[in-house]
Parts: sequence; C-alpha cells; structure tokens
Amino acid sequence: MQDDQGPTHAWLTSGLTVHRAVLDAIDAQSLAEYPSEACGFITGPAAQPLVIDRAIAAVNLADKYHKVDPETFPRTSREYYTIDARLIQRTFEQGERDGQPVKVIYHSHCDCGAYFSQTDQDAAAPDGQLAYPVAYLVTSVMEGKIAERQLFAFIDSAWQAVPLSVRESL
Repeated sequence: MQDDQGPTHAWLTSGLTVHRAVLDAIDAQSLAEYPSEACGFITGPAAQPLVIDRAIAAVNLADKYHKVDPETFPRTSREYYTIDARLIQRTFEQGERDGQPVKVIYHSHCDCGAYFSQTDQDAAAPDGQLAYPVAYLVTSVMEGKIAERQLFAFIDSAWQAVPLSVRESL
C-alpha cells in the first residue's frame, strides 16, 4: 500500500508482537544504563510486518552533546536520548537490505512513567510528519527497576498507545 508519503508500513497502524528475548535485552540495557536513558532499534522480518524479533542497542549521545554545547543541548542522558544520525541511516539501510526493517525505535525513561513526552513527539514527527517510519517503545525504569513499557504509533496525525503482545519463544 502507498500514500502521499511513500509506502505504508503495517507496524505504523497496529499493535506488534515481540519476542520475550527482545524485551529482556532492552530491559537489561535499560537497567545497565540507568540513570541514563538507554536507546536503540527493534527490527523484524519484512514478511511478518507485525512481528519484531531483534533489538539493536545504540549509544545515547545526549551527554556528549550537552558537554560540548549545553545551551543548544540543555538536557543530559538522564532525561533525553539522541542517536547518531549516521547510525540511524546505516541501521535502516542494513535492515532493508537484510529483509529485517527497523520497525521500532526504543528508549527508556528514568524515574518517571512510560509515556511519549512532548520532546519525544517533536523529535519523532517534526512538523507533523514522521521522521522515520517506525513506532516507539518507551520503557520506564523506576529506582533501578523496570516499572512498565508502552508502545506508541502515529495514527491519524496523533500519537496513540498501541498493543504490544509478547511471544515467549521463537
């Protein structure tokens, strides 16, 4: 299917099914990087658009940017994440080549809920258009423990929580 923006990806308009091992990897990264936000990508088979089965961790560059230019980048990794644009491009290109497109970008929140903040929304859909054809998973880490997670998709020009089903095994 295609619209004015290009191909429509099923993972942008529906809930997803994730393998337990993927959530375990994201949880482990989120706990290891706490009290900084963890971040990365989740891919899945192109032939199964609503399945995600691989997490790819990324480095949160927020502290590096903040240190160099705190006026332009006032937030640290405790309250913000940013991923190198070249890594994003390479990860998306590799996923397409391998038949494992990036379907989700994930990050954690430290000592607050698993919500899609205004900052998250502005970065994900500047000018009301998705920057990348993905959904977003937010994992809440409260006092060093996983508290909750929520998947968000940009549906009908608004951010909505969508179901995330967990499959225990491959």
